[in-house]
Amino acid sequence: MDLRPNHIGLVVSDVERSIAFYESLGFEVATSMEPAPGRSITFMCLGDFQLELFGYAEPPLPASPADVPRIGFRHLALGTADIDAVLAELKARHLVAEDVQVRDVMGRYRLLFITDPDGIEIEITQEA
Repeated sequence: MDLRPNHIGLVVSDVERSIAFYESLGFEVATSMEPAPGRSITFMCLGDFQLELFGYAEPPLPASPADVPRIGFRHLALGTADIDAVLAELKARHLVAEDVQVRDVMGRYRLLFITDPDGIEIEITQEA
């Protein structure tokens, strides 16, 4: 079977706000379209990885709070070779609070958790 990662689709409450947020993480807008009145789709790329943002004129209901276990999408994970530099840049851009810290997990991973404008959890991972 010949499969490879292609993209993740996210329903967002404000497409422009989400585009600005993901651009600050290094994503670039690849294409945008309006397949129907009141609906938009924007593809953003980070290298070969694509994020598909769905926008609706009537915003959908928000997802359950992150602390409530549920079946379905849990988080978006991005990898890095230098998590400390990423954290410093996120703080400089005011995308995370000053007290946010990198977590060491089992001596194997260093993890940083942030959220996008709609509260979707983003995990930034560095192998230790």
